[in-house]
Amino acid sequence: MSRARSARIAAAGLGAVAAVALLPASPAFAALPGQVCNVNQNTWVRYTEGGSVMYTIPAGGGFRIDHFNHAETWIYGHGNGLDNGWIPNDGRLYNCHF
Repeated sequence: MSRARSARIAAAGLGAVAAVALLPASPAFAALPGQVCNVNQNTWVRYTEGGSVMYTIPAGGGFRIDHFNHAETWIYGHGNGLDNGWIPNDGRLYNCHF
């Protein structure tokens, strides 16, 4: 392989890495509405995104997803038998299933 071809391949690889680095950060967690997930830490359920706390779901407790806000940074849903509210979409949900 010629040096010029090697240089072009290397430049193309660096361009791909730079393009990936410019992509916006994705939400910490993405699931589907209707799924039930567990929380990995005590989680406050809030009236509004970042608003007052309604109740706490203990670590390991369940949260049913209804929908996400436009930016997918907050998740709307409810704990077991409790009122709907918002939790942050920051990686605290796991073991999601229908």
